[in-house]
Amino acid sequence: MVVQGLTEEQTAQFERDGYLLLPGELSPEQVNKLFCETSELLEQFDISTHPMTKFSTDEKAHIGDTYFLESSDKVRFFFEQGAFDPQGNLVRPKSKAINKIGHALHNLNDDFKAVTVNDRNRSIAQSIGFRDPLVLQSMIICKQPEIGGQVPSHQDSVFLYTDPPSAVGFWYALEDCTAENGALSFVPGSHKWAKIAKRMIRVDGLKQGTGFISIEGVEEPREPAEEEFIMPACPAGTLVLIHGSLLHKSETNKSLKSRYAYTFHMIEGGNKYDNLNWLQIPPTEEGGANFTHLYA
Repeated sequence: MVVQGLTEEQTAQFERDGYLLLPGELSPEQVNKLFCETSELLEQFDISTHPMTKFSTDEKAHIGDTYFLESSDKVRFFFEQGAFDPQGNLVRPKSKAINKIGHALHNLNDDFKAVTVNDRNRSIAQSIGFRDPLVLQSMIICKQPEIGGQVPSHQDSVFLYTDPPSAVGFWYALEDCTAENGALSFVPGSHKWAKIAKRMIRVDGLKQGTGFISIEGVEEPREPAEEEFIMPACPAGTLVLIHGSLLHKSETNKSLKSRYAYTFHMIEGGNKYDNLNWLQIPPTEEGGANFTHLYA
């Protein structure tokens, strides 16, 4: 059976706006299965051996310890900043304190692999022009009740940089996403004028970490006004495609309801991905990186 990709209208909309919502991409049964699998992962992980690594979207305090930097081929758990008191004590149950789970769910968990590496996503990738899409950085974003942190305006290609930039995010809502629980909002068309002017890199020294460097000759894009952001309705089961240069954000979850989402990224296999990027896949026995080739 031939699996269809995007329609011409959908492809044109993605090219125009830089994002595209596909409601009902996951069935209620698939949503429930992934939600339950996420809940089980959160309950089962061992906190006794965890380094209590927190995740921050603040560029001045961005995460960069070994636990994070060595997560590209593992399933690891990163805490919300707001899950701790000033003395560093966890103030919530561990299952309600995690910001995200990543970054190799698409390789190590059969349920998430099934919704990542499949004919439908191959067809979508072809529709938006990928020649050799590589899948990386798969993760669950939990957006926990009352403490789910704000994600400021950003572009995904800053964090998964290729030359030229090529990242596209595949973002699946596992719960209804609303203004109250931290839904995504976008600046339509910003991928056309907001160039990738910086990139997050690994920083080696006395303490391994991450930092940002400027792209030579590229001017930093202006910060959009609040009224430029659009927050579309995003019910559970919706797939959101996000161009890597698109400016988008989400607000703090101040509600009593979580906002689980599963997301991964694709980059173009023919574009340069160098060893400055924070996410580095350990070499395989045969040599080379073990990014997942979607068309293989």
